[in-house]
Amino acid sequence: MDNEIVQGLDRLMRKYGFMVRHAFKRLLESGTKVGELERILAAETGLPLRYAKDAVAEAKQLIASQKVLVKEHLQLWQRREKKTAAKIHKIARQDPTSRKLPGLRSKLEKQQRKAAFYQQHAEQSTFPPVIFGSRELYLSQFKEGVNQAAWRQEWDDARNGRLAARGDRTKKGNPLLRIHEQDGAWRLEISLDHGEAHGKSVRYDKLTVPLYVPRKVSKTTGAINGRDYVGLLRQAIERGDPYQVGILRKRGVYRVHVTVEEMPAKLVTYPVNGWVGMDTNPTLLALCHVRADGNPQAFQCYREGQLYDARSQRRDWLTGNLARQVVGYAKERGAGLVVEDLRFVKDQEVGTKFRRITHQFVYRKVLVAVEREAKREGVEVRKVHPAYTSVIGRLKYQPQYGISVHESAALVIARRGGLKIRRENVPKPIKDWLVAKQTFNEATYRKTDWSIWNQAKKLIEKTLQGKGGSLVSWLDQRKELLQG
Repeated sequence: MDNEIVQGLDRLMRKYGFMVRHAFKRLLESGTKVGELERILAAETGLPLRYAKDAVAEAKQLIASQKVLVKEHLQLWQRREKKTAAKIHKIARQDPTSRKLPGLRSKLEKQQRKAAFYQQHAEQSTFPPVIFGSRELYLSQFKEGVNQAAWRQEWDDARNGRLAARGDRTKKGNPLLRIHEQDGAWRLEISLDHGEAHGKSVRYDKLTVPLYVPRKVSKTTGAINGRDYVGLLRQAIERGDPYQVGILRKRGVYRVHVTVEEMPAKLVTYPVNGWVGMDTNPTLLALCHVRADGNPQAFQCYREGQLYDARSQRRDWLTGNLARQVVGYAKERGAGLVVEDLRFVKDQEVGTKFRRITHQFVYRKVLVAVEREAKREGVEVRKVHPAYTSVIGRLKYQPQYGISVHESAALVIARRGGLKIRRENVPKPIKDWLVAKQTFNEATYRKTDWSIWNQAKKLIEKTLQGKGGSLVSWLDQRKELLQG
């Protein structure tokens, strides 16, 4: 882009960033009227009123999200405080002189301070100060050896490197950032901050820039690889559907994000064909196709080790490929898909390795990608509680079918979600072994769904540890353990 276009875009982005920050501050003041605030911002910046409406809406959404975060953090620290207090009580009762107690008491004090901090904000309906551009980036300027010129550019991109406008169905698309096609080339028409007055209205000048819409066509077959973004965009424009446009600037590169509405495809899967359960792991996605009678028909695993260390954009691409493979597997069999309803809330202290794995391998991103792809392909998706799926699979189905623990967990997931099997009965050899160990309670077994599996897991782990093994060696030592 030439210098004039760059200057025009940067000026709009700076004004839009100012409007969002100004609206955020004013909305926190009591008595602020949204309509009046929108008109003031439009008058101060010279931008169309629609830009001001979008900026105020973004600020309102940010305030609402911060208040939700305060409640979530309060619940998080209260849970941690409760668990730590229970752990201290247990250790102090067993060994009052334990060396673990001072560290745990220090941890408890920190958790109590955090809980009190968020409790105060929750009671007053406030939230901690917000730094536009991120606190981490702001503090990085004080580090030794930081290139201040590069930091200022990054800081400006973070605070003033965005321009966005929502779509409007009555205007057949997006009146401020309108996309159109001419002679096979795409253009983005941007409404500027100046124009000519025509009576009570103003006709704002337009800035037209070239727009690249990705589309990969196979040289051999002529088929389109991946999503047909050109077709989606062209279809939305022809129907007059609203579409949201956001322009992002980072290190002198401008990217345009366009959001169009997609209608879910008609379902092509039927319960009579069974269900495919998916077990989500850091190293692989395990699938099991279960027939309508509850018996497994086929197993499949998809591995992608690069999810650990791939960069963000490549990780998104890999995640999309995994989603297409999983959904394609289910669609080919005409079976619905059952996934775990994973919610990785930081409600417990975990090790560094587990924290790194769950952060690098974005479970949420994989599950969202699978669900989105399933809607596009007409595959029904159900979500189930993941409790004890791996334990049940390992203890019950892994010895029976000679499969991996991940495949056996996928089998349990498919049965739980697809066939809605509420209870997985404990195999008779394990039940008899628990009775012999005097740890089996018939009333509790009939009343609850998973407590017996928890008891079995703990007792088996304890027994195997006494033999120098672990739960991983259950398959090898199963017969010896149950007969002993």
